[in-house]
Amino acid sequence: MPRAHRPIVLKFGGASLADPDRVARDIEAARAEGAPVVVVASAREGVTDLLMGALHHPRSNAVRRRVLEEIRLRHPGLPPAGRATLTRLRRLLDQVASSGSQDAPLSDRVLSQGERLAVRWLSEDLRRRGIPAVPVESDHLGLITDNAYGASCILFDRSRAAVRRGLGERLRKGELPVVTGYFGRSLEGRVATLGRGGSDYAAAGIGALLGAERVELVKRHVAVLSADPNEVPEARPISELSYEEAEELAQFGARVLHPLTIEPARAQSIVLRVRSLDDASVVTTIAPARPGRRNRALTLLRPLRLLRLRVPGGRQRPGIVAEVSQRLAAAGVNLVQLYTSSALLCLVLDPSRVVAAIRALAPVTREAAAMVEGPYPVTLVIAIGDGILDDLDRLPSAAVLGAEGFSATPRALSIAVPEGRGPEVLRALHRALVTDGVR
Repeated sequence: MPRAHRPIVLKFGGASLADPDRVARDIEAARAEGAPVVVVASAREGVTDLLMGALHHPRSNAVRRRVLEEIRLRHPGLPPAGRATLTRLRRLLDQVASSGSQDAPLSDRVLSQGERLAVRWLSEDLRRRGIPAVPVESDHLGLITDNAYGASCILFDRSRAAVRRGLGERLRKGELPVVTGYFGRSLEGRVATLGRGGSDYAAAGIGALLGAERVELVKRHVAVLSADPNEVPEARPISELSYEEAEELAQFGARVLHPLTIEPARAQSIVLRVRSLDDASVVTTIAPARPGRRNRALTLLRPLRLLRLRVPGGRQRPGIVAEVSQRLAAAGVNLVQLYTSSALLCLVLDPSRVVAAIRALAPVTREAAAMVEGPYPVTLVIAIGDGILDDLDRLPSAAVLGAEGFSATPRALSIAVPEGRGPEVLRALHRALVTDGVR
């Protein structure tokens, strides 16, 4: 698209929707720039948790009634189509109760109702303010995903034509599309959710499909900081991140961004902005890396468990790392981190997967006379930033002493430490890499 016609995508998180006055002002400010505007909305705050609670207690009539009533109260002034969505949700929960088994596609249909209600409620509110908003459901729009229900991925080649056509028609009419985040339609033609935080990913995906000028992820009481302020009171806002830094931060557990949000923006060189609804000065711009810029962000991953695998011959045994990885993958065990030495393979994984991992490694222990030690409770302390290998000599010795594992890439340092030492090591690294600044 010519730059003058490239749209702006505004995504509002559930907490932001608690202040519809500010949401409306944000939308009007974007429209005043003269570019087409597309809004993507999450479910209202707490609604997805309520729906998950109903799914966890499918046969409880009391839970079902309470959830439906609380959700109704969070969407005052629903238009007739919104009230019909509430009726559909009631029927879906009844279907869950009578099915007698967990069905992932049916669960995703239930969970999608939060966003469906939100866009109908928000569109009605905006129309009362004179903004020509129209609700758009992303599965009906043609946002196609794979069949990995609960954590699906957008299929961009299959989605592009329908999304551009559907939103383009509304924009040409001067309408403001308010699109559901969080889900699309699977290859099987069923509702498929994108995982928690998936509305960020949906917004970035829609921005990429439209060739947007920028995508703004508008959140409330949320900022991209150099560390969690609950752990590091002196944590600082980060004004800029490269795509790669933001991706590492999301992959290593920072909850500000869905892990898949960055890739569609990077593929189309679209600027992402993470900003606060309450304070316009709190904004992080995510864009291509700029030479000379230095950011450092730190995060913790916990709780985790570490298994030590001692193999005679260690890494000299041909194919041992590949064999271990393949056996764990076949058992559905995802490695959070892998550290190796000449004698040891140290495997860091979620506590819930320890038993499955030990069982998967049993053939290795029998055939290679290997020994599994642990599990040991650990925390990963991760420091992220372009060129972070230049900071290796800045690491305080107290942070590294007693570590269970250490790895370094051009963009991330990872230290596995005994579980209780995580916050202490995080603060020490923050002082060295952030508070003390550049030498």
